Amino acid sequence: MPSTRLAQLQIMLAEEPGDRFLRYAIALEKKRDGDMEAAAADLQALLMEDPKYIACYYQLAVILADLGRAQEAMDACQSGALQCLVTGETKARSELLALRNSLEEEGA
Repeated sequence: MPSTRLAQLQIMLAEEPGDRFLRYAIALEKKRDGDMEAAAADLQALLMEDPKYIACYYQLAVILADLGRAQEAMDACQSGALQCLVTGETKARSELLALRNSLEEEGA
């Protein structure tokens, strides 16, 4: 059962269908509700449309790792880190690389 907050966000998105932040917020709300597969799918779809939406990469990697999909999580970190070179977001890049290294160590 979707949360009230999720329902509210979905209504807002219906009014502003192009709002990427609302789509991101919906994915995070799905994560909070425990619907990890749907959250991952939403973030992946958002990144397909807007690969420069850097915040998605970290959240996607965390969700994929939680789902036991470590290689996909590391790939998301790597893709995000590369995109950060394009956007110049050095802090996000270091966070993504740190997460990737952590995931790599866990799998070793």
